[in-house]
Amino acid sequence: MDRTFTFAAYAGSLRKRSYNRMLLNALVKAAPQHVRVDVLEIAQVPLFNADLEDDPPPAVTRLRDAIRAADGLIIVTPEHNGTIPAATKTVIEWASRPSDDSVLERKPAAMLGASTGYYGTLRAQAALRQIATIEEVYFMVNPEIRVARAQTKFDERGELLDEELRTELTEFLEAFASWVRRFQP
Repeated sequence: MDRTFTFAAYAGSLRKRSYNRMLLNALVKAAPQHVRVDVLEIAQVPLFNADLEDDPPPAVTRLRDAIRAADGLIIVTPEHNGTIPAATKTVIEWASRPSDDSVLERKPAAMLGASTGYYGTLRAQAALRQIATIEEVYFMVNPEIRVARAQTKFDERGELLDEELRTELTEFLEAFASWVRRFQP
């Protein structure tokens, strides 16, 4: 690799012991030498409110600046009731507004997620892809990571136990760096 890629990444869960936060932490640790994953903390980002669009809260400004500066965006999303949760969606809403200054437009992106069920985050990721077409977000198609039965993948400290998944996370970041390269001059 001839350069370092910087990816902004967030877990679309506010829960402290979230499996998706654990997955994001494992992703950061699995990063190859030419990839830096900057974790975006979203706990202070309020639900989207169009009344605040012209003068967004500082947490939103920091979020938008970080996404804009990154080579790509990684969304680590849970699945709630068959779709993405509000925390995942509100980041997308703030990042895409105002529409004439969206930091998502033509942004390379990737998604992964973890759930305690048997299908991982299959439906949440499908919902994200649907949103992506509206916002012109260029989601990487392969590889896909949908961690099923997440409660068996991490120890009580939140550390990843699954060596195969650890390897997949590194491969995922390698593939994302190649994906991002396609969109850069």
